[in-house]
Amino acid sequence: MDPQWMTLSNTFKKYNLGCGTMLYRGFLNIGYWPNLQNGGVYKDLNNIEGTFMMNHDLREGIPALDGSLDLIYHSHFLEHISYTDGITFLKECHAKLADGGKMRILVPDLEKWAKAYINNDRFFLEEYVKEALDPALYVTNAAIFMGMLHNHDHRCGYDFDTLKWVLEHVGFTHVKRTLYASSEYVENIFEVEPQQPVRIMESLCVECRK
Repeated sequence: MDPQWMTLSNTFKKYNLGCGTMLYRGFLNIGYWPNLQNGGVYKDLNNIEGTFMMNHDLREGIPALDGSLDLIYHSHFLEHISYTDGITFLKECHAKLADGGKMRILVPDLEKWAKAYINNDRFFLEEYVKEALDPALYVTNAAIFMGMLHNHDHRCGYDFDTLKWVLEHVGFTHVKRTLYASSEYVENIFEVEPQQPVRIMESLCVECRK
């Protein structure tokens, strides 16, 4: 075990995994930025005061002792790894949490997307295009749906039943669907999940416990 991992998991009890540029106070935010030193811990990046970010590739593991964390959060990260790698990742999340530890997950809701495609829900699809795709190219329902799947390095999709099954398969309990910006586990949820119309519209939000 890397001594740094022991220090980090004794200092921080809440981890935000796959953070990208979304840095939150009260968490150790973990992401990988190629312009930063691997393994470095940085304070107040992007002038976001009171935040800490570790530059770390999660394929090398979650940098914490087993049984040491109180809360794990990850938003729109799980869909970027394959289904089987996702199972391995969630199993590791379970191992890193203390007994009674909590996890909150956001992913694109594949059921919502499938219904929007089948039911010709142009409002849903066009709102996504406005934020994430080129409207001159992504015009038809299928093009928009496939753009969501493939243009952002997505490797898997989840509906609630599938995510619930995987979470229970690796040992989590009390698996429940919640609303965006509504959490029993994340105290500063309005900071963590600000009002973003597309995120609100498309996200599947799930909480569970060890």
